Order: sequence, then structure tokens, then C-alpha cells
Amino acid sequence: MEHIDVVVTKDVDHPDHCEKYFDSIVLIHQALPMISLDDVDLSARFLNHDISAPVMITGMTGGHPEVYTLNEKLARIAETLRIPIGLGSMRPLLIKRGDQAVAETYKVVRRTAPDVPVVGNIGAVNLPGLNSREIVDLVNELELDALAVHLNPAQESVQLEGDTGFKFEIVDYIADLLKSLSVPVIVKEVGNGLSMEIVSVFYSRGVRYFDVAGACGTNWVTVEKYRLSPNHVKRHVAEALTTWGIPTPVAVVEARYVARDAVIIASGGVWDGLKAAKCLSLGADIVGLAKPVLKTLVLEGFESAIRFLESYIQTLKTVMFLTSSRTPNELRRKPVVILSPLLDFLKQRGIDVYEYVLSR
Repeated sequence: MEHIDVVVTKDVDHPDHCEKYFDSIVLIHQALPMISLDDVDLSARFLNHDISAPVMITGMTGGHPEVYTLNEKLARIAETLRIPIGLGSMRPLLIKRGDQAVAETYKVVRRTAPDVPVVGNIGAVNLPGLNSREIVDLVNELELDALAVHLNPAQESVQLEGDTGFKFEIVDYIADLLKSLSVPVIVKEVGNGLSMEIVSVFYSRGVRYFDVAGACGTNWVTVEKYRLSPNHVKRHVAEALTTWGIPTPVAVVEARYVARDAVIIASGGVWDGLKAAKCLSLGADIVGLAKPVLKTLVLEGFESAIRFLESYIQTLKTVMFLTSSRTPNELRRKPVVILSPLLDFLKQRGIDVYEYVLSR
């Protein structure tokens, strides 16, 4: 609950939300789109569900009895709009097995949102302490459509109680999970971005779903900073790492570049429909956001959160109309210009941007 309070009440965003990188992506306006706005169809297929738009409420809450109502409302929003929803970290559920009050904060999501994808969430560093049977049982108990395994070394490194055991054995644990589970595993970051090197490692072991969670939105290093006393050494470390990470547009391109047939989720500061369109154009299959929905829900209420997402989706639809794109897949085939600093970043990472744009 402490994390949620910090996210809602403090300035915990990455500086400037990577505006210069998103501004480097220019979608080409078509003065005669050859379609009407009503021709635009945002519907998509995700995790064996039909969804109304390629937009997901990503995981942030769970595990504390006080967040039951929050999760119920978030699930109701997802069900109302027919979009996927992610759970917050399931670590509290693993620690307090048998605690029904804790379990209900997760179970309420599927119960309230029976017709949309629900994605579980577990920390990669928690895997060595678990056996696959425990995780399979958890996935079945919560009726999940996928399990996200999050990599959060930056957050853990400054967290008072952090676990920094991010060793190669985690790759083996996730590869074993793929064999044990009947649902996909999503490898995700939490706000510092996935690099092409990390995506390649997991892709080579069979992972086909990635949430890049770039460094443009909620900064969990900063969240942890606010949980530390002013003179704590780790607080000073957190302050030094305020800008650490890979910008979301870069992470999207890098992931798609090395995992051509994977499902790529673009999250991390993708907080308006124009940025969503740009990420889809770059190669993402779906976009995700959490903090704006959660904050609007907490501070303004359920109806305001619904309106926020409706406006978000309508903006995405309008941008697609203005680029003459009937579907998200068509948007990816439409012209896009990539300027600096995004262009320079990608070039220095060894990506032929012209070739990438043609083949994305």
C-alpha cells in the first residue's frame, strides 16, 4: 500500500517523459485519408481474447487487503472497455499462502473481468525460491491468461529490502516455466526498459511475449527513494539514477529488431493516444499504461478513469484515421519518419533504421 501512496501523491515520473524521443517519431498526415473515422477498427486478438483496442491496463496493485476495492474497480474498467488488465506483483500472495484476504485482492480481478485477458505478475528474483508446481497452481487458481515475470534490478538495487540476485539461472527458470505452464510467459521490465541483448537471450529460449516498460513513465527507483530516510546511502544512489534506463521508443525498436515474430507490449510513459499510435507504428502489438489510470481512479473516481481511457482510445483511433490506417496492422505499414535523437540512438545500437522501417 505504501508504494501506491507514493505513486499517487509524489512526483515519481521519469524526467520529461522522454518527450524528445516521442517527438522524434513523425507519423505522416494524409489530408485525404480515403476512409472515414468510423472505418477505423481498433479491435484485436490478445491471449485468446477479442479486445476492443490494443490497450492494456498494466499491473501495479495487489496483495494488500486495502487494495481490494481498487483492483475491483480497475477490473470493472477493463471489463467495461473490453481491454486487458495486469495484476500487481503476486509476491505477497506467495508469502502469505492461505491468507484469504490477500488472495481475494487478486481473485476479484478475474471475477469482475471474466471476458478480458488477465495477466499475472511475479518477480524474476522470486523464481529460485519456488517450484514450478506452486506457480502452475497459482496461475490456475487466479485463472490467468498469461504470467508476466518482471525484471527490476534498478528498483531492487535501491530498495531497502531489495533482492539483487539477477543471475543467469533466472533464464533457465523461465525456460522451465514455459514448459510447465499452459499459458504464455511475458518477460517484462518495470520502467527501465528491455535491451535487445536481454530480449535476444529470452527469445532464444522460447519466450515470445515481451513488455519493454521503458524509462519514460513511472520511475520505481524514484518511488523507492521516497521510502528511504533522507540520509540513507541508497537514497543518494536512487537520486543519481533518476534518468537511468532505455527510452520506451528505443526499447520497442530493439525488441522488434531481434524478436520479429514476438508479441511486443509498449509501456513506460505511453500515456496518451498519440504516443500509443507512435509505438504501434514502430512495431508494438499493444500498448500498456498503469499510473494515469490508477491516479485518476484514486483522485477523481471510477467515471473519470473510464473517461480518461475512452479519450485515450479515441485519440488513438483519430490518429489512425489521419494516417489512413483502418487497423493497427495497417498503421505499422504506413510511412513514419524517425528523427534524432531517436535516430542517432538506434544507429549507435547498430540498427539500420531505414531497413527496419521498411520491414517492421
